[in-house]
Amino acid sequence: MNVATVSRDLSAQKHSEAALHHLNDHLERRVRERTSQLADANKRLVAEKLERAQGDLRLQKLQNELSHAGRLTAAAQMAAALAHELNQPLTAVVNSVNTVKRLLARGDRANLLIAQEVTGEAAEQALRASAIIHGLRQLVDSSKTKRTMEVLATMIEQAGALVLSSVAPVAVRLRFEFDDNARRVSVNRVQIQQVIVNLVRNAVEAMADQEPREITLTTSALDDETIEIAVADIGPGIPDELADRLFKPFVSSKHDGMGLGLSICRSIIEAHDGQLIALPNPIGGTIFRFTLPSGGAPDGD
Repeated sequence: MNVATVSRDLSAQKHSEAALHHLNDHLERRVRERTSQLADANKRLVAEKLERAQGDLRLQKLQNELSHAGRLTAAAQMAAALAHELNQPLTAVVNSVNTVKRLLARGDRANLLIAQEVTGEAAEQALRASAIIHGLRQLVDSSKTKRTMEVLATMIEQAGALVLSSVAPVAVRLRFEFDDNARRVSVNRVQIQQVIVNLVRNAVEAMADQEPREITLTTSALDDETIEIAVADIGPGIPDELADRLFKPFVSSKHDGMGLGLSICRSIIEAHDGQLIALPNPIGGTIFRFTLPSGGAPDGD
């Protein structure tokens, strides 16, 4: 019996199959890793998009709050100014009518009764008008100002962003210089942001015809209880003829201005037991400085 045998060397094939299997495993692992990376990137994009949307909503809400507060505060400031001008003549009217009543009381009885009735009604209406004005004036009473502890830097940055969004596409650079010892303030947030918005917007308008336009917002702790905020521009400055009357109602350097903006700002700051002043900027322009209560010594957080 003759036996023939044939042998084949399969080691190369097995080596190739092992290499192919290893390559497949490596590719599958890379695909899984890449898929995971893409999924994570997609999650981050979705989160960023959601965060931007929430930020836009917060900015819109802030804009609505400030707009509403501005309308209310403007009305309150105008009422206070008018009350100061009208309260004294109304008091004089009451005194005069009462004097006429006493004089007429000495005449003919029939006519005197009618005169007394008419003048009595006039006195009642004048007193009612005075009471209405007094009620409107209470709108700016400091005791009505509700305050909460606020993060100062966040509050200022939000107000600055609001102004920039309203003046676009005008190029304006806002610089922030925050003191670490001036972190929190005890304020009515909407009212103080209204002050900052007014001051920054005034600065932007003052620099409307120049380049560059730069505004610096600075905070500093004067002591454990007082914080100062400054808004500085590099514009043309305040005209000399307006410097002494800058914060009076109905005084404005704008041809279409009502002259209530700075008067409103001062009333708000004074309602917070602070002061608002305007000074020339040494490098040109104007610096508005106002103080606020910090609510206590700086914390360490």
